[in-house]
Amino acid sequence: MSPPMSKERYRLEQEAFVSDHGGTAPQEVIFTLLPAVCGVLLAATTLGVLKKYTREKARVVIEFTLAVVPSILCCTALSEHIGSVCVTMISVSLLNIMLLLMRKESNPPNLTVRPVSGRRPFITNFRALINIITAICILAVDFRIFPRKFAKTEVFGHSLMDTGVGLFVLANALVAPEARDFSTSRQGGFRETLTRNMKGCLRSCAPLLALGLGRFAVVEYLGYQRHVTEYGVHWNFFMTLAVVKLFTSMITSTVSSRYSLLSGIWILWMHEYTMSTKGLKAWVLRDGPRDDFFSANREGLISVPGYVGLYFVGVAIGRLIHSAYQNSHARPSTKVSVKLHGFEFGVRCNESMMLCIKLSLIAAQTCIATFFCDFEVSRRLANAGYCMWIVLLTTTLLSFLLLVEIVLDIIDCAINESCDESKTERMRKSLRLNLKKHVKSERDENEACIIGRSLEIFDAVNYNGLFFFLVSNVTTGLVNMSMYTLYAKQSVALLILIIYMAVSVFSALILYKFKIPVKL
Repeated sequence: MSPPMSKERYRLEQEAFVSDHGGTAPQEVIFTLLPAVCGVLLAATTLGVLKKYTREKARVVIEFTLAVVPSILCCTALSEHIGSVCVTMISVSLLNIMLLLMRKESNPPNLTVRPVSGRRPFITNFRALINIITAICILAVDFRIFPRKFAKTEVFGHSLMDTGVGLFVLANALVAPEARDFSTSRQGGFRETLTRNMKGCLRSCAPLLALGLGRFAVVEYLGYQRHVTEYGVHWNFFMTLAVVKLFTSMITSTVSSRYSLLSGIWILWMHEYTMSTKGLKAWVLRDGPRDDFFSANREGLISVPGYVGLYFVGVAIGRLIHSAYQNSHARPSTKVSVKLHGFEFGVRCNESMMLCIKLSLIAAQTCIATFFCDFEVSRRLANAGYCMWIVLLTTTLLSFLLLVEIVLDIIDCAINESCDESKTERMRKSLRLNLKKHVKSERDENEACIIGRSLEIFDAVNYNGLFFFLVSNVTTGLVNMSMYTLYAKQSVALLILIIYMAVSVFSALILYKFKIPVKL
């Protein structure tokens, strides 16, 4: 194929290339995300084996190669061989674990789970992976190497790119102040609470709105390709996040976060009822004229209540997670004896194991409700079916990532005597609140243990998540303006994607090294 003669013709061709797709099976979307989880296990165990032989700079290269590159490959060239990739990654991880356990040559290991203090590593990994996979997709979708079944659906269906904004909303909800607020009484009256929430909200919403308006202005000025049915003519991802944050701040001023699950369910039910009875669903999905602001941006405007409801469901999941670790240093762990090949292992069940079971049950229940009740899933509407699908994805990923964390903690404690801490030491660690001291303690802890709690590149992406996403968007635009992506060879497309992700990740890593937070 030869490139078109005019840029306008190519722009129209590219818009058609990313439009009118029907998605794929939901289980295929889940399988596509699994290599990212396997990458965490593979990178962590490999670094554990090579800890004595690698320097710091080499470690981040290994992390990128084992945790990010497989996700790039499974979203593109190896999309039909994801099962084989996962089996290979898990097999190598098991080999690494065997090599690590061989260092413990004495008595059979006491499999005590390493105590978790401060932030939850599996949440850090989840938030970073969402950023990384979204960044991969926003550029990969412009190349033919990216399967069209992963591109955004036009009306109904499941696809990888449809999950982006929903997972972002849920990832933000998991670490929101409401998810950590376990006070039984409201501090201050309604007006005082509303004023405080709105001040904080406006400070955080203003940069998002500025980014949204800036993106619209740049797209208009450069004549950049635009998928209108994604959010609308003027609306975009940043505006959705800003408006959702504004509405949730107002609602939490009135309703206690203890009722976040009920609030989310009620909002989603009202959203679904209103769209069905008032003709809004047909209005959004039809190919009608876009001659005023509301009709031009009907997808972005109508989907806001769905994302607000999804946010409150995410807050409820976050409260479940954070409550599992409340006063964990004061609760005794349950010891279970396991016999394996003639050896008896003592396994201590802690909060992480119980939480993993709870998240798995939520995922199973949501799966039953989503697939057996035949809910329609529409990204453009952010309807109840879509929100349940996002909750299913989130709880599934969190369960797998928490399981990986538990396995790594058990292996580390089996080979590292420093994990046998006193109760006083655990309590002291859990009470560290200062950010700089906390970051230093995390680094010291990772140095003391054979297997670190989280990957450094994931810490870096999570430290400046919105900056990472902004760099990815800017770089995506530069790539599209400098070449005809539709006509790039497969090898060239893969090379560009790997370099693009390296630039985005290592930009965030540099800021993280110098502890420079970019507040956008």
